[in-house]
Amino acid sequence: MDALKNADKSALETNFLPKETKAKCTTFEQGENMRDVLTHIYEWQLLQVAFVENICKGEPKDFIPDPYRKNYKEMDEVNRLRHQSTSFDKAVSLLQETHPKMIALMESFTDEELFGKKVFKVTYTTTMAAYFVSVTLSPYSQALKRLKSHLRSLKKK
Repeated sequence: MDALKNADKSALETNFLPKETKAKCTTFEQGENMRDVLTHIYEWQLLQVAFVENICKGEPKDFIPDPYRKNYKEMDEVNRLRHQSTSFDKAVSLLQETHPKMIALMESFTDEELFGKKVFKVTYTTTMAAYFVSVTLSPYSQALKRLKSHLRSLKKK
């Protein structure tokens, strides 16, 4: 979040330049601006919360909801469209709400539950830790790369 705090607000709210949107960052390929990137991460973190809550209730369900299991890019597009009226500041706020939940959820598991394979039937051959990485560390890293690329492209403009 420090990179967001240090960046010019108008740059953060500016749409990505066309050349930049063709970057090899597939996680956010449908995003047009940083708000889209942040709300994408937020929505995936909500999936993780629901995933863990269902496991804890003894009602495990797959991570990706039924209608999108075979095409999660469609789900991403639905989520992106849902957040078109979300302000950049609100997107930051939403992510600031879910991030501590991710940390608390991670801390609620034992090392065996986090790193053991097939501990939870619904994680199949993946570890629970891998699910957390996929909604925190990986997209945070990609979002930071996207932000840096965006800011560089605006300076060249």
